[in-house]
Amino acid sequence: MASRDGAASTARPVILGAVSTAQATTLPQGRNGGKVRFPSLDARRQRLEDRFVAASDAFQTQIQLGESLPAADPQLVLVLEARDERLDLTSVAKKLNIELLTETESSAAADDEFEMINTKAAPIVSSTLHAVCLNQKAMSELLSLWRAWKADQKLGHGYAKMRDLFLHLKDVRPWGPQDRLKLINWDDHFAGQLPGSKRSVDIELWFRGSTATRTTAEAQVTALVGQAGGAVINRVINEDIGYHGLKCDLPIEIVEVLARGNLDTIQLVKSANVMYLRVTGQVIAQPGPDTAEEVSSTAAMPTGAPVVCLFDGLPATNHPLLQDRVNVYDPDDLTAGYNVDERRHGTWMTSAVVWGDRSESPDIAAARPVMVRPVLVPSPETLQRIEELPMQDLAPDLMRRAFRDLFESGPTGTAPAGADIAIINLSVGDPATPFDSIVSSWARMIDWLSYQYGVLVVVSAGNHLSLNLSPMNSTDFVALQGVDRRNAMLDALDRHQNDRRLIAPAESINAITVGATHADSSSIEPLAYQEDPADGLSSVSPVTSIGSGYRRSIKPDLAAPGGRAMFVPAAQPSSVINFGTAPARGPGVKVASTTIGRETYTVGTSVATALVTRRAAALYDLVEQVTDGAAITRRQRAAAIKALLVHGTGPFRELAAPNTHIPLERMVGNGLVVRNLAEGCGTNEAVLLFLGQLGAGEEQELTVPLPDGLSVLETKRIDASLAWLSPINWRHRQYRRAALSFTKPAGAIPALKTPVGLPIDTAKAGATTVQHLSWETRSAFGSGRGSSITVKVKCLEQAGGLDGSTIDYAAVVSLWVAPSIDVDVYTQVRDQVQPRVGIRPN
Repeated sequence: MASRDGAASTARPVILGAVSTAQATTLPQGRNGGKVRFPSLDARRQRLEDRFVAASDAFQTQIQLGESLPAADPQLVLVLEARDERLDLTSVAKKLNIELLTETESSAAADDEFEMINTKAAPIVSSTLHAVCLNQKAMSELLSLWRAWKADQKLGHGYAKMRDLFLHLKDVRPWGPQDRLKLINWDDHFAGQLPGSKRSVDIELWFRGSTATRTTAEAQVTALVGQAGGAVINRVINEDIGYHGLKCDLPIEIVEVLARGNLDTIQLVKSANVMYLRVTGQVIAQPGPDTAEEVSSTAAMPTGAPVVCLFDGLPATNHPLLQDRVNVYDPDDLTAGYNVDERRHGTWMTSAVVWGDRSESPDIAAARPVMVRPVLVPSPETLQRIEELPMQDLAPDLMRRAFRDLFESGPTGTAPAGADIAIINLSVGDPATPFDSIVSSWARMIDWLSYQYGVLVVVSAGNHLSLNLSPMNSTDFVALQGVDRRNAMLDALDRHQNDRRLIAPAESINAITVGATHADSSSIEPLAYQEDPADGLSSVSPVTSIGSGYRRSIKPDLAAPGGRAMFVPAAQPSSVINFGTAPARGPGVKVASTTIGRETYTVGTSVATALVTRRAAALYDLVEQVTDGAAITRRQRAAAIKALLVHGTGPFRELAAPNTHIPLERMVGNGLVVRNLAEGCGTNEAVLLFLGQLGAGEEQELTVPLPDGLSVLETKRIDASLAWLSPINWRHRQYRRAALSFTKPAGAIPALKTPVGLPIDTAKAGATTVQHLSWETRSAFGSGRGSSITVKVKCLEQAGGLDGSTIDYAAVVSLWVAPSIDVDVYTQVRDQVQPRVGIRPN
């Protein structure tokens, strides 16, 4: 008789499932027209006429700017924003001598100018942004075409695509200083710096189509940097992701002028060659004081090679909790830039990967050592010497070098430093680059590198250490209790979600992005002077960033405990509350401190990400066990860990409140991390891992045998998770080249209805590379040896196609039945699967 408690056991590991031979799949039919209609064009045509005139006038700024730059050809970057269109403007752009710089796609609500054809559908339509670069002649030709279309909605032969663009056009405007300037909070990071000092600044140029054009653009921007009293100290061009960046030193007075919003006096921020000018840093939730007690470790020492590498700050490797458990690989010699007490962020994150939350598992350390590749160093530009990327480095190039050092042989043939690394923890980000509609260069590089090397990157969603309560104030907020206070906090997150977007590179489509919940394992209650914004209830963290990702895909992918963030009310009512350091006694996530032998508490998405990475390391060993040493590709292994992580999530039922407006998936993605599948299965369930490989237009069938005993009216649940790493095409608005999906489980089980939890369209939306759905049924049906359910995985190409390459993927499908049925699901399914499963080396 099977156990009725359903408890998981490592004696019942995840089962390797059988995958069929790839077959051609039925391709979806093309679109049957658009989703919107245009009830009245007159008002829109006049509004856009005014916008075209303003854009034409903006050329005067570029002409005036060009007068100070010898041989400069005045140009303008124009943004054309359209609704519900799928046009390729390449041929028209060539005809007009317009350079298409980038195209991106998002979604927007319909309005009076674009009414929905189907009023029952969600009032969301695609929004496409075309960024083009044109000279004055091309601008005049574009304006002439616009006015010709405006007269009778017709254009000459060869301009059909431009005609369709004008029909769908929502806005046209120059890419201006407000678009270019990206700044972290001046008061928090730079106040009090000495006059006459320099501040490092990132300048990202539009990636131009030819080497000659790029050279000219760089020379012009370099000249403007010099005019501003600065100097270029580094330059990077990367054609794989379309990146052209300069690292510069600018006088602190110039940066302050920009930070205060006085943009008219700084010529550099007006240049059409500049895509972004960033003054950046890190948003790190500071820890509190050290705990009073000394700590030591008696846990077994790790064995084997590291499979996890942290890209972070330098850890305190002689701390008794980290000693002989951490390998530091520092090819850039960033160690030299640290004082002993400055090894903060790297110590906290490394401790969380090695030990987890020390309040929960003080004696259970990671089975393998972990590697740390320092990418942060204390910044001499900040009074607190906050750990940031090195002054001379540009983030995309630093990531490229860090991956290359890990996975490629040295110039003398030396072995790669991290050949076994399969998981990279990136608990850092750029607060000056919240995600809008353009995938950041940092995220593009992570996407390209993770696919290139077959590595799973686990990245933090980003922190926001204050919360705007307006129109409420802090006094009224503290007066609320229980659910009322928590819901007021969630409403504040909802109202101000545009200010709490994902922080680059969290929008990366191949990475697992981690948000934070307002939770930890500490039993400590906050001190009397501290206030809990959720008043002791379960909630998302008030410091976590909120999705969506590119093309409205689910981001973050999942959420994990990030510690309970407390605040101290101001003496006077305020519309903003700030989340400060944790006290020495907690609460928060308990980690090793920079003080040898002591611990501290920290909060935020960084430590939540480290906890997920710790779980990913255990899943690496599970995949090795399940595949039993057979050869699998690095991408299949990364996809398997990714799928198993997402499959271990569960819904956040406590937040399904009727008066909260923000969709749950924008806060916690596919769900909360509730289960570690490395701990095995219960007797009443079977979890199967499938590893496959598909080309464009192909599908494979995944088979799950059914046990006897399901002919009773009781709950059965099927969960399916799919993950892959996709190549990217940064030039194309779809961006993701490989679009995989799975079908609803079918076979011996009665037809399943709507999934519980996430809707199908939400799970598949945008440019995601992970999907998770669940179905439940209480139907009774015949089952047993010879019966099964099947799930089909399909692969379609987009964003220019796959060029004949195949995509490695992993899927996890589980069957769970209520323990009261008394069926040993695991044993019956395992015994039917094992004879027919074998892995072929790739």
